[in-house]
Order: sequence, then structure tokens, then C-alpha cells
Amino acid sequence: MNKLQASLAAAALAIGLAGLTGCGAGQAATTASGTDAPKGAYTVNLANNGGGGLFLLAKEKGWFEEEFAKIGGDVKWSEFPSGPALLEALAAGRVDFSWLGDGAAISAQANNLPVTTLSLLSEGLKGLNIVIVPAKSTAQSLADLKGKKIAIAKGTTLHVFFIKAVKQAGLKESDFQLIQLQAEEAVAAFESGAVDAWVGLDPYTSIQIAKNGARVLTSGEALNIKAPVLTIGRTDFVKEHPGAAEAFLKGFEKAIAFQKEHRDEVVEFIAKAKKADRATIELVVQNTEYSNVPISKEIFGVQQASADILLEAGFIKKKIDVTHNTDSKAIEAVKAAK
Repeated sequence: MNKLQASLAAAALAIGLAGLTGCGAGQAATTASGTDAPKGAYTVNLANNGGGGLFLLAKEKGWFEEEFAKIGGDVKWSEFPSGPALLEALAAGRVDFSWLGDGAAISAQANNLPVTTLSLLSEGLKGLNIVIVPAKSTAQSLADLKGKKIAIAKGTTLHVFFIKAVKQAGLKESDFQLIQLQAEEAVAAFESGAVDAWVGLDPYTSIQIAKNGARVLTSGEALNIKAPVLTIGRTDFVKEHPGAAEAFLKGFEKAIAFQKEHRDEVVEFIAKAKKADRATIELVVQNTEYSNVPISKEIFGVQQASADILLEAGFIKKKIDVTHNTDSKAIEAVKAAK
């Protein structure tokens, strides 16, 4: 059993343990109360996946708190380094809403975890799935990295992209030494020369380019490999609390609109939060595209292709239909009300 499968097996077990214990077997996460308002009729657990800037902005502005307060919800926050760790907490009932990349969303469905996809947040072409090499590297293509050490968060959208990219190049995943590292861990490994390349995402990759002269070898945008980013809800919670999914998606709507209209303020906020150079974050924000729309047939097709690739690679054990765990009613209602 590989690390991802073990993680998801623990998550599945956590479903049965949720009624007996307050926490699952997941990776530790930071948690804090989201508001000083009086406690609502129920608690809504929101989780930031990988420290995404849009979520950080919405948390700072209190937009989710505003929307949930209207229906008696009291927001609590947590943060996870990537999708697999977040899924363990969701299965244990400690996460109600968040977002996932395609790899984690597919793995959740294949392992029968209680996840419902709600909307498409991004097609994932820009700012995601970026292969960088150190300034001194002579590599000009993925083929030049054969046998080399590559930092990657396995089982995430980054991993799905890499499998697709090497297949497109006529290579195999086994041609490379993949080193399991989360983003914060990969920074140290990349800067010390412990790895020869890094499959990462912004703002980390842009910071490396600006700070250390790292170079982009290839990317999802360059190869036209979409990596859908999806908003998700814990299935039972969505069913038990009518209007909760809409409130969650409305919070994202406010964040997306604000980023478009107040780009300078958003850049300043994220640069400070990430302790990064302002010019670098300005480029990151410029290259980031959010949508928050119903999932289209095209995106379902991309997701299904990713699921089939993960099945072939042995990361999931059964064929799935990616349309089965989707509920578009909330996002359609949000869009209709605008």
C-alpha cells in the first residue's frame, strides 16, 4: 500500500470513528475561531487547502462568516498542507467545506469518502503545475530529468499533472525519482540542491524564480494540461444544512469579485501573509484565474481522463464516474440570484 492509499484508508476508517472521537488519524492542522459574533445554531468547519491566497483573503475580510451568520452558522477555520491530509479530517467530520485539486477529489470518490463537488473554482492552467529547475541546471526538457530527483506532493493535482506530462513526452513515471515533499518541505530541498527539480505551484515557484533564479522547465499552461480545482462539501453536512453550500459559494463570489476590483490591495495582503516580495506576488495574482461556475461537460471529461490515468497508475483501485459525486444546485442558485 503506497502512502496515498494508506492515508485514504485511514480517512475511510475515520468515518466509522467520527461518532466516537473528536479527531481522526489525519495530519495536524491549525484551527481558530472565525468570528467574535455570538455562537450560531451550528458550527461550519472551513479548511484552507495548501494556504490558498483567495481563502486567506476571504478569511481576513470575514465574507464566509457574513454569509453563514445569515443562516445560523458559526465558522471555524483550519489549514492543511494538501488534499490527502484534508480528506482525513473531512471523513472524521472536522471539515465541512473546502476546495480540492483533481487528484484528491478523484481519490476521495474512489475511496467512497463523503465528498460532494459543488463548483469549478479554476481550470488550473495558470499558477499551478509548474516544473522548475535550479538556475545552474542544464535540463531543457522532462527527458533531461530522467533518473533525477524531483520533489512532488504525491496524490495531489501536481502528481496527476506530472503523470500526464511525462506520458505526453513519451516517458514513464518510473523514469524519475519522485521525492514525496509538501510545499514547505520542498523549498528547503530545492534551495539546498537535494532535488534536481520541483513540481510546484505559485506563489512558491514564482518566489524561487525571483529569489534564486530558478527556471520554468514546463508547466500545465505550456502543455495545455488542465487541472480543475473544485469547491467541495462534506456530503452529510450539505444535506443536513440547506443553504450552507450556497453560503459557502457566495463567500467565494465576494473574494473573486474583490480580487478583480482591488488587485493592489490583494497583492499587498498576500505578500504580507506569505512574507514574499510584492513584485512576485503581483505576478502570481495576475496569472491567477478564478471562476466559480457549474462544472461543464468539458471539465468532467478532463476529470474522467485524470481518473482513468490514476487507475492505470495504481493510485485508485476501481473505475469511477466523476459525475456521480457532483451537486450543481447551489452554484446554479448563486449565479441565478446575481
